[in-house]
Amino acid sequence: MSENNQLFHLVIRVPKKESAFTYFTLESNEGLCFYSTLEESMGQGHRDIELTAHISLRNELEYLLANLEKTVQIEYLVKEVVQDKNNDRK
Repeated sequence: MSENNQLFHLVIRVPKKESAFTYFTLESNEGLCFYSTLEESMGQGHRDIELTAHISLRNELEYLLANLEKTVQIEYLVKEVVQDKNNDRK
């Protein structure tokens, strides 16, 4: 698997009351990763957030999340390196 085709993929769970701050933190680091809320977590006491970043940004994203964990409770549901299927089409 070529590093050019690798993505760092995470799913994190944060308490609903801390989700706005989590989104704000991710938004303020624009360009670091793509993120979206998993619909299944809506209506729950938490938010499951899927994050995807190019493998070259893994250290930066992990650093951001480690600092965010100082104020927000984060549970890691998925933490993996995956193949970028969209890049295979080029």
